[in-house]
Amino acid sequence: MVFMALLLVPFALARCAATKPVAPDNGAFFSVLSERAPQTDAQVLSSNLEPTRATIERWGVVGEVTAFEVRMSVTGNEDNERWSRSEPAATRVMARSKADEVTLIEQTDSSDGSTTRFLQPLVLAPAVLRAGEECTSTSVVVTVRGDAIDNEGGRAQRSMKLASEDRIRTPLGECDALRIDSVFTMKVPFASMRRETSTWVRAGDGPVAIRSVEKILVMGVVPRNRSETRVRLPATGLTP
Repeated sequence: MVFMALLLVPFALARCAATKPVAPDNGAFFSVLSERAPQTDAQVLSSNLEPTRATIERWGVVGEVTAFEVRMSVTGNEDNERWSRSEPAATRVMARSKADEVTLIEQTDSSDGSTTRFLQPLVLAPAVLRAGEECTSTSVVVTVRGDAIDNEGGRAQRSMKLASEDRIRTPLGECDALRIDSVFTMKVPFASMRRETSTWVRAGDGPVAIRSVEKILVMGVVPRNRSETRVRLPATGLTP
C-alpha cells in the first residue's frame, strides 16, 4: 500500500501544478472605471449616505479572506430614537436630528472596549450634501474605559464634500456612484488620529464601497498607519 501511494505522488503533484488552487477569499474587489467632477446640481440625501434602517449587510475587505456582517438596529423610543451599527471592529450609536441630519453620538471599539463619546454629536450626513458645499462639525470628546473617564480636553472634527461622480465595479455589479470624501481628526493629550475616507454611494441604495487611510500618532511616533478598501457583498437584506 505504501509503495502504491508513492507511485501516485508524482501524478498528484502534476495535477496540483496544473490546477494551481486559488487561495480562498471573500469575493471582494473594487475598481473605478471612470470619474468626473460632480455636476452643479448633484446632491446626496442623508437617507442615502447614512441609511437608518434595520438591516444585516455582508461586507468584505479587498485582499482579505473572510467577510463580515454589519448590523443596523433601532434602540430607544420614538422621542429618543437611536440607531446602533455593529461590526467586528466597533459599534456606533447614531441619531437622526429633526433637521434630518445623521449624527454620531458614541463609538465603542471592540479591541479594548473603550467608548468615545461626542458631547456635541458629529454630523455623519447633513440632510442634503450638494456639490460645491462642505459640511464641517466639531465636538469635545470623552473616553470611557470601564469605570475610568478621560475628559482631559479631547477634540474631534469631521468634514465632508461631494467630490466626484464615478463609474465603479464591485461584487454588486457595475454602476454609477457619487463619491463623498471625508476627513476625521481627533486629538487628545499626547495622541492624535487622522482618517481620510472616500465613500461611494449608489442612488437609492446607499454606500457600496469605502476606502480609508488612517494614521495614529502617540508622542510623535506612528504606531499605526493603516489603509483598506471594503465593499458591500451580495446577499444583504432586511433583518427578520
